[in-house]
Amino acid sequence: MLLVLAGPAGSGKSTLCDRLCLEDPSFSRVVTTTTRPPRPGEINGVHYHFFSPDEFERRVAAGEFLEWAQVHGKDRFRLYGTLASSVFEPLAAGRNLVMSVDVQGVESFRRAARRTRCSRAT
Repeated sequence: MLLVLAGPAGSGKSTLCDRLCLEDPSFSRVVTTTTRPPRPGEINGVHYHFFSPDEFERRVAAGEFLEWAQVHGKDRFRLYGTLASSVFEPLAAGRNLVMSVDVQGVESFRRAARRTRCSRAT
């Protein structure tokens, strides 16, 4: 099962995701991708997949992301996104996933779901 919590920034999506994973160990969070540097204690592949901007853009061009967005920070923009493999591989292995997306990401997921249904039907 993939549970997607969507809402505006600061609405409590991440708090709900964390709570679900604590209360029900059958759920884990989807590991998303960013171009920002890791913060102290963050581990690549656990908290995020940390990519260089060039690697991120290469994978966008290759169609590897279900959704992605450019987010402006204090010093410069950062890229954030969800790799298809970060969702489909754990689901195929029988894991339950939860993730949060902002309202912009919802339409991207809808488009990705339509593409996936169409490609599996052919």
